[in-house]
Amino acid sequence: MNSSLHTGRTPSELLVAARRFVVWLEREGYASYDPYDVWGTRYGLFARRLYYRGNPLGMALITPILLLEILCPERRSLFVKKQRYATADAQLLLAFLNLYEIDGDREHLDKAAGLGEDLLRSSIAGYRGHCWGYPFDWQTNRGRWERNTPFITATPYCFEAFAALHGATGEERYLEVAASVARFVHDDLNDTEAGPDAMAASYGPVDHTQVINASAYRAFVLFEAARQFGMEAYQRKAERNLNFILQSQRADGSWLYALASPNESFIDHFHTCFVLKNLFKLNRHLQDSRVCDAIERGWMYYRKHLFHPGGNPKSFSIEPRLQIARLEMYNVAEAITLGALLKECIPEAFSVARQLARRLAAEWQLPDGHFMTRVYLGGIRHTEPFLRWPQAQLFHALTNLLKASRGRGIAPEETGSKLHGKASQC
Repeated sequence: MNSSLHTGRTPSELLVAARRFVVWLEREGYASYDPYDVWGTRYGLFARRLYYRGNPLGMALITPILLLEILCPERRSLFVKKQRYATADAQLLLAFLNLYEIDGDREHLDKAAGLGEDLLRSSIAGYRGHCWGYPFDWQTNRGRWERNTPFITATPYCFEAFAALHGATGEERYLEVAASVARFVHDDLNDTEAGPDAMAASYGPVDHTQVINASAYRAFVLFEAARQFGMEAYQRKAERNLNFILQSQRADGSWLYALASPNESFIDHFHTCFVLKNLFKLNRHLQDSRVCDAIERGWMYYRKHLFHPGGNPKSFSIEPRLQIARLEMYNVAEAITLGALLKECIPEAFSVARQLARRLAAEWQLPDGHFMTRVYLGGIRHTEPFLRWPQAQLFHALTNLLKASRGRGIAPEETGSKLHGKASQC
């Protein structure tokens, strides 16, 4: 395997980390346990439902699952089986395509193509286009989501995956799949009016929620599909979703997780990243100054309020409930990917991403090649390798940063990197 990404005469530490992960992944396979799988059992659903209703018995019932997750997460094999997760498969696919672009190794392209076929087989039937969700029941404070309900937070990664496969291979069938995904995103989600020329997108086909990152994912897909397929209706709906996102940004630059839902009036790290990265991606061609301003103000809030003094991501700036995790690696993954995207318009973001990626390779990658999942208060390390949360995201993030770093080098640290004003790349 050859690479143009070198520091001196040896591969960069980040490329070595990515390769070590690939060795682990090929040995372990693409099926995985998940942070939410035990919660999707009959016991877990019942316990969580009582907890969300404020029933005192709920806390007693969820405590054994919390202790299982903290002290012996590997014991979940007594209750659940490993499964495939579309979001993991899609992000692994995108990571392999990044490596293929970096080093030209055909094996990476072949792995990405194989994952594409797996995604097609796991697409959920019964909708106007290809779509994906989670293979477990999911109890929230709003109610219960049935397994294999398609979600706008999962499906866009698959849209990107098939669009990227088309770009790498030129095969039209991949573009046809991406067009099918866009039909689902446009036709099967519900719209909630949110003021003049503004509209919130639902999380799935059965709700009318106003989750900010859901509208951001949808707006990105529809703007991109409108550009690729010449669909004016997609453009119009995307513009209304974008207006909802922009008007929902608070004066300090932040976004609540959701509107019209007091129980979801929190601000957290990775959902803020979701909003910012989708705004950046949809604005690559739109070039709307309002979006540039929103990204700049959002970054300023994010950098000030969603990092600990030592530089590690902070999970919440406004918490929904008591938190027991000191470090959540999903946050690390999203911070790295966001920094790779924002490298030209906000150089500080790129520096933050590189610092976290070095820490990931040096401190948070385990000897067998996979990464930690989280660190709890008291220093207890959770090392069970869930692909959907956060192994696939961390691998994808590393390759995003490696691709963004080509021609710049990895080793030298930028000094004096500050938040710059709006740039055309935003």
